[in-house]
Amino acid sequence: MAERLLERTTVADLSLELAADVVAIEELPDGRRLVVFSDRREIVIGVARPRPHPVAGVDWLWVRPPPSPRVRPRRSPRSTPRSTPRRSPGPDSRAAAQRAEELLCSLLDPLQRADWDANAAFWVQTPRGPVRLGHLYALVHQPDDQPDQELILCVVPHAHHELPIADVWSNLLLVLAVEPEEFFRVAILRGSRRRSAAAR
Repeated sequence: MAERLLERTTVADLSLELAADVVAIEELPDGRRLVVFSDRREIVIGVARPRPHPVAGVDWLWVRPPPSPRVRPRRSPRSTPRSTPRRSPGPDSRAAAQRAEELLCSLLDPLQRADWDANAAFWVQTPRGPVRLGHLYALVHQPDDQPDQELILCVVPHAHHELPIADVWSNLLLVLAVEPEEFFRVAILRGSRRRSAAAR
């Protein structure tokens, strides 16, 4: 029965005997419908529509989500886990990462370079206050107009998952230096926290 429902996209297409078993139909926020049957089975029908990005002219960065733990097969206690060797980066990707690191270091001033060498992160001064680069998807911004707050921002360049991480930081460093307003226009606010007294 569920297989027949999945082939249909509207409740009006359901046959009479299937519709008799339906006790509730709920509209979901993404445009699909949740159908509940009298025997407490539930299925979702329709096609999901993504919600629009809150920033005009910007689209969501689509990545494949990690597999759900519920769909992973359970391993029996008697089975021994297969050891799969971790794939090491090839010589080309290592060379690209090294070149990216050299480029980034050439763009940093002595204070930023010392911070990068010690913490793999560094501060960039902007007209709105400093931004700390170094943690992907969690850039710290200390706004000048909110001296007791730190904002956690997410900004990544297009196809960032295909770039060496140092290239991501070089890209964001140059945007902050040349077009800081564009950086803040596309930034997604992920949270905020009180700034420590030492950072004020």
